[in-house]
Amino acid sequence: MLMSALSTGSYYGAYAYVIYRTVNGDLSWGSLQFLAGALAAASTGIQSLFCTISLVADQALFLTDLVDFLAVRPQIQSKPNALPAPRPMKEGIVFEDVSFSYPGSSRLVLDRVNLNIGLGERIALVGANGRGKTTLVKLLVRLYDPTAGRILLDGVDLRDYSVEDLHKVIGVIFQDFMKYDLTARQNIAVGRMDREVRGEEIELAARQSLADLVVARLPLGYEQPLGRRFEGGVDLSGGEWQKVALARAYLRDAQLLVLDEPTAALDARSEHEVFQRFADLTPGRTSLLISHRFSTVRMADRIVTLEHGRIGEEGSHRELVRHGGIYARMFELQAAGYR
Repeated sequence: MLMSALSTGSYYGAYAYVIYRTVNGDLSWGSLQFLAGALAAASTGIQSLFCTISLVADQALFLTDLVDFLAVRPQIQSKPNALPAPRPMKEGIVFEDVSFSYPGSSRLVLDRVNLNIGLGERIALVGANGRGKTTLVKLLVRLYDPTAGRILLDGVDLRDYSVEDLHKVIGVIFQDFMKYDLTARQNIAVGRMDREVRGEEIELAARQSLADLVVARLPLGYEQPLGRRFEGGVDLSGGEWQKVALARAYLRDAQLLVLDEPTAALDARSEHEVFQRFADLTPGRTSLLISHRFSTVRMADRIVTLEHGRIGEEGSHRELVRHGGIYARMFELQAAGYR
């Protein structure tokens, strides 16, 4: 408002001054017309200059956000002389009195959790929404560190390992996986950003996740651009995108596979096929599965329930159903919908 008032006042003040000089006889009528035109042209140029400066200042705010974002450094970092991740894993994973609350909150999402995940064991984690299942996974892959307690991998605290090296031995697919506007081949290849991936590796991972059936229907196969952002791109259904995302996890050939509701968009038949393939392809490989579909959960070696941030029950599907606890009630509620 100040700049606008200054601009307007200067413009009309200059006009008044020229008219005043003309009335006093200092300027001719022709000079008045010339100066009036010059003032109008100058005013237009000055306004354009101020508009440009204002636009630059406005866009600079976005540039400031970008600079601030690029200046962000991860809070979870490796210690000096951090250990390399074990290859292969020899003992498994142990949660010892692990508690966690998110930054800025005092509420414990996990409260003194004790859990053993044996080498080569398939664990299914179940529970109602908001009970800490995904949080436990984030601690396991060290996106966060526990507020209290510790997580051991082969008897060594996760915080003693190199974060970058630890991530290389873990394959994880979260329920909110990414959809990249790249070719089908590149969409799978992002699962291994540390090196160039051979074509046969990508195709093997696609077969393992059943994404090869999706690619077979694309006009350009593995070279088909996915998504609608670019011309010629083909968008996939939610279930098809999930199979592509699963292929990334298989591509990593990780020692620990973590699947956080990775088949939520699949129909029942496709989900059964994916997890049957998962069970066949991961013998001797440690895996943690989160799912709300008990037809899938029962394939696990051991089922663990989370209730109010704590371990409620542990055991096989049959053992927990016989026990008649939380898992049995959840299973009966879901099974009743199919009767």
